[in-house]
Amino acid sequence: MQAIVYCCRREGALLDREAIEADPVRGELRVQRKGMKRIAVLLKSDGERYALPVLDKVRMLALNDRGVLLAGVELYAPRGSKGSGPSYPQTWWCVLLGGPARTEASPAESRAKERDREAQRIGASMHNHCARRGTLKP
Repeated sequence: MQAIVYCCRREGALLDREAIEADPVRGELRVQRKGMKRIAVLLKSDGERYALPVLDKVRMLALNDRGVLLAGVELYAPRGSKGSGPSYPQTWWCVLLGGPARTEASPAESRAKERDREAQRIGASMHNHCARRGTLKP
């Protein structure tokens, strides 16, 4: 979902309101489960690069009509090939802008896609079946 994110801390220190509002970052906000914890990432417009460092151990502190307040630990990549980089407590205030426009799928297209997926599964199963039995020796 597209969002404008305001970082409320810098290296763990809480910022004042003017400093927070001076540097907003816009991108695609994703909150996803990674094992038993959640992470939040803000991706740039290309959908691959991070606009902000990853927020680990995310907790949602507030949700209202103005946005979402997320808190967690900001993780930085390590400088070397081993170990982990620095991590600081971080809070993001996220103003949600809405998601991508969704188009309604017709029932006929949905059924056709399901038939194609089923045919691909059957074809893969039949292809692998001979390989499981071993080589044919007449």
